[in-house]
Amino acid sequence: MFSKFTVMKNIHKTIIYTTLTASLLSGACSSKLDIEPKQSISTELALSTPSDVRNALIGAYTVIAEGALYGTNLIMVPDLYFNSNYVGWTGTFSSYREIFNHNIVNTNEEASRTWTHAYEAINIANTVLSALDIINDPDEKDEIEGRALFIRGIMHFELVRLYGIPFDNTGSNNGLGVPIITQAVKSVSDVNNSVTRNSVAEVYTAVENDLTTAISKLQNSSHLYAAQGMLARVYLQQSKFQQARDMAHAVISSGEFSLASNLEAPFRVKNSSEGVFEIQQTEQSNAGSSNDGLATFYSSYKNITGGNVGRGDLNVSAAYYNSLDDNDKRKTQMIYDGTGQKSGYFSRKWYNYYDNIPVVRLTELYLTRAECNFRLSTNVGDSPLNDINTLRERAGLSPLMTLTLEDILNERDIELAFEGYRLHDYKRTKRSIGAVAWNDPKLVFPIPYREIVVNPNLQQNTGY
Repeated sequence: MFSKFTVMKNIHKTIIYTTLTASLLSGACSSKLDIEPKQSISTELALSTPSDVRNALIGAYTVIAEGALYGTNLIMVPDLYFNSNYVGWTGTFSSYREIFNHNIVNTNEEASRTWTHAYEAINIANTVLSALDIINDPDEKDEIEGRALFIRGIMHFELVRLYGIPFDNTGSNNGLGVPIITQAVKSVSDVNNSVTRNSVAEVYTAVENDLTTAISKLQNSSHLYAAQGMLARVYLQQSKFQQARDMAHAVISSGEFSLASNLEAPFRVKNSSEGVFEIQQTEQSNAGSSNDGLATFYSSYKNITGGNVGRGDLNVSAAYYNSLDDNDKRKTQMIYDGTGQKSGYFSRKWYNYYDNIPVVRLTELYLTRAECNFRLSTNVGDSPLNDINTLRERAGLSPLMTLTLEDILNERDIELAFEGYRLHDYKRTKRSIGAVAWNDPKLVFPIPYREIVVNPNLQQNTGY
């Protein structure tokens, strides 16, 4: 089911609860996507059999695949933040328009539900970790522990990138991050109303520890590569170039993955050759096709029956489209003219409601290895020039004869466009987003208002 670390979306959860802490979850779900059947909510959760533990872990993957997380927000929200000559927003959802306009209020629904669901996934992971003694088989125990740590690690990582002060590779990083939660909340008696925000440095350390331990537990599992790929991303965000290079190279050199000749394949084909960590959607199980889901917002075309696919709320700006080489297949094949509800340019990556969502794919790791090798003047695995030309040639472009850091970052911007990378890449490389500085508080989510009300120890971000 999880070959090459895939997540098959499953809307029929086997473990249902929303309790984390009153200060973090406030006992409520988003009105846009209420993922918890209220009749199933319990004030206590107990795992008593190996099957309970396995099902709880499946529940954690279900949560991270929802629209609040990788199903929409963790990809689309960074795109909306980065609106300068990149994307446009014409939708009616005020919560997304606030993000696009860099004018967010502390009751913003997307800020609230992303926070809530990320900590929900963390709590399920913690609950699984607290029940490991139930698993008798040592190999299965290692795999379950590794996968639970993976979820806890990547959720803290996504939270600190959106709600924390940006990581500064020349600073102390003692600024406000997010609460690190490692204890399971299984009943009302476990609720802690006084948690505080850890520093950015502390959160990154916790994320690294979770992912490195996950890797050690997953050595005999196909889930290993997802943990390595995400850890490469974590290291790169901190400018730990040697570690990021080595993690990226470990996945590339594993021989388990290869670049697809068809640029659309990673977004259409289940278990694609590039998919290191992907969320598989089906017609019966997906992040949404009306008010949530990536294709809902990114697509605008008529299908073969003449029906409209997508709302067309998020379009590709003409300035971005015109900046691409006319021979680049990422322009000619991956961007199209809208024929649906709205006209304009639209990305073909998020095209159909039930397509793949590649969270980590091989191209990212080639780009990471190239950048890190270039910065370190090394050639681990291959030269930076060869890695970049591998991607350029697949895109139909002529190879470069020489290479600069700007070339690499530009290639990264194009190859990973509309996949949620650009905001985080500009923050880590300290590039302005239009007229907005990389560390401007406007580019950081507010701590949800309801959390601050319940727990005054949660200090709010600047400007909210």
